[in-house]
Amino acid sequence: MRFNPVLSKELKVKMRNWKAAGMIGAYLLVMTVVATFILMMIMSEMSVTGANRQASTITYGFLAAIQFMLIIFIAPALTSGSISGERERQTLDLLLCTKLRPRSIILGKLFSCLSQVMLLIIASFPIFATVFVFGGISVANLLQLFLFYLVVAVLMGCIGVFFSTIIKKTTTSNVVTYAFVLFLLFGTLILTAIYMQLFVYSKAAPVQQPGMPPAQTAQTFFPLLYFNPLVGFASLLVDQFGGSGAQSIPIIGGMLSGFGKSGMKPWVISTIVNFGMACLLFFFSSLKVNPIRKKRKNREKTSRHAVVQK
Repeated sequence: MRFNPVLSKELKVKMRNWKAAGMIGAYLLVMTVVATFILMMIMSEMSVTGANRQASTITYGFLAAIQFMLIIFIAPALTSGSISGERERQTLDLLLCTKLRPRSIILGKLFSCLSQVMLLIIASFPIFATVFVFGGISVANLLQLFLFYLVVAVLMGCIGVFFSTIIKKTTTSNVVTYAFVLFLLFGTLILTAIYMQLFVYSKAAPVQQPGMPPAQTAQTFFPLLYFNPLVGFASLLVDQFGGSGAQSIPIIGGMLSGFGKSGMKPWVISTIVNFGMACLLFFFSSLKVNPIRKKRKNREKTSRHAVVQK
């Protein structure tokens, strides 16, 4: 089995550095402090109210949300300077002169950065296992959550690599990457809210039944939310918590009302769409960094210019 040389080199350089161990230690320390604080609050209430299955769901929900946000903001930071950094150090041409294909270079850079994120996800598994003490959360739920984390991490990494490929400066690449991530998380929610207010709720108001909210009368879903990892994460928690999860997230619950007739679970569709978007970004990144494609374009431009002069 051939091992990607770019990935091998990056792993040796990054994992031998103290920063990798420090990042993992700080990450697990934050997760442990949060889990301990929540469990102490729950245990103090349990002495009065008795054992309750909500103890596991509350702890699980807080830990899942914190890890989701950390993945969202850590993965782009690790990948947004992968190609532009090589270009600034003037080492990208050396990589392109090797026998490696452009997609192998992109793949090695991507997984060398995502390996740290994957290590964080795997290292946090024992902390999530504390919810098994109270019950209510199964191993299948935890595996579903970690699978969704993995897809989101790959998507965030591909976004960072894509903008690092098309933008020459690392600082500019970081800014554009995070701007795109924020639009993906919150801009799509704003556009969906505007769409539902103008084209769904306004049309459903005249025929709305008394005492029934618009989300129940107008089962229309804006497909832009398929690309939002935050909505996919919320739908996963709603599906795992049951009916009580939709009441705890009323805004997301109203936007997800149109999913009922799709035949698939919302988070499954979101996972497939996010993975497909990651594959497209990876493909475009490989095309952009390909020097042969650039030479062909330059030859075509030169030949056209010569024909026009003749």
